[in-house]
Amino acid sequence: MGITGKKYIIILILFALSALVVNYLSYEPFGRTDNGLEAIGMIPHTIGGWRGEDLYLDRSVYELLETKAIIHRNYTLNDTTILLSVVYYPQTKVDFHAPESCLGGKGIRTQSSVKRIQLDQNERTVDLDINMILREQGQDRQIVYYFYKAGPFIGNSYIKLRFAVAFNKFSNREKSGSLVRLSTPVIHGDREEASRKLISFLEQLYPYVVKSL
Repeated sequence: MGITGKKYIIILILFALSALVVNYLSYEPFGRTDNGLEAIGMIPHTIGGWRGEDLYLDRSVYELLETKAIIHRNYTLNDTTILLSVVYYPQTKVDFHAPESCLGGKGIRTQSSVKRIQLDQNERTVDLDINMILREQGQDRQIVYYFYKAGPFIGNSYIKLRFAVAFNKFSNREKSGSLVRLSTPVIHGDREEASRKLISFLEQLYPYVVKSL
């Protein structure tokens, strides 16, 4: 076989490998809908002392995010309100819509950073790396925490998420993936107090994230 023939075979092999990778990493936008709704349904409206109320989402949001398995819910405890948003993909997307892209806008400023928080979980401490956004519009300020989950991976790194998604698909593990976001207003400029409220809520939420998403 000549050099040209060998090159042709190599090209065919590369095409075959590419097709295999695309097949494993592809997903059906509304596939396994029942499984997705069942998973997010395991996150209750009552978490500890927090009481949740679902907020309306337009159909265009579901179409944009390409999944029907979405939580958009206000949780309240005394005078504190926390907005929880969960976007769940039964068949994992390789790309996620970053919250920074939808939190910005005219007259809105955002500051992003990475933060490691500690969660008290049944007499043990869990370290969790999250992305933090300070969103400001006039006098209105909010602190936003968000992180990803794909199989055993839970954290803030988008690169690690992509590796986890690929590994889970090739290893026949559970192929779901999620973006979890929570936010609360900053009252009287006290960012530390707002962060404490988010961590307090997340400590109650975290076991459901691990078990259901």
